[in-house]
Amino acid sequence: GVYQSSHINEEAKPFTSPYTSRVLKPFIFQSADFLPPKPKLLKELTEKVTHNNHFNSYTIQPVVFCYFGKHHLLSVNALISYFFWPVNLKEYLQYPDFTVVVQYGRLVIGCAFMTPDVKVSEAYIPFLLVHPDFQHCGIGKIMLYHLIQSCQGKDITLHVSVDNPAMLLYQQFGFKVDQFCVNFYEKYYPPSYHHSKHAFLMRLRR
Repeated sequence: GVYQSSHINEEAKPFTSPYTSRVLKPFIFQSADFLPPKPKLLKELTEKVTHNNHFNSYTIQPVVFCYFGKHHLLSVNALISYFFWPVNLKEYLQYPDFTVVVQYGRLVIGCAFMTPDVKVSEAYIPFLLVHPDFQHCGIGKIMLYHLIQSCQGKDITLHVSVDNPAMLLYQQFGFKVDQFCVNFYEKYYPPSYHHSKHAFLMRLRR
């Protein structure tokens, strides 16, 4: 897998969204209580190796959820392009309220984006990604919850491959299948892509 590095500005201050004029806090959420599988395993291994010697064991870093900023752009573009298809997410700098980037130390390990005005009464989630090494510890749930809470009063839609287990996460939050889209991903993925190119359009009705 690929990891992308981005600095965390510990002195970051609240800023104003260009889209909603809301004042946004520099961090959405951060916690040192997360135990992602890879760091947890690394900590356990280093504790065994460093037992009874003078080396320090591995320290679990806090997982930080923040709004998408310019300093994330290259890292997030690379992460999404690696796991999905080539993108440039610069446009989302215009509405940071509807974004979230997750970092573990300096590593970007996840991100999610929502277009708030794809239709008059509908928002759309094009990307929600957690690096495989950091899945299954609740990061995706927090990102999805944040996006849902940031856009009240509108339906929220997204596409998901018919064989993507993330569908279960979306169903937990009330998304229901609205449409079956044949070969939806054919224009995005090469012929060698080994997952289904069919998609479900899922909708959270508000």
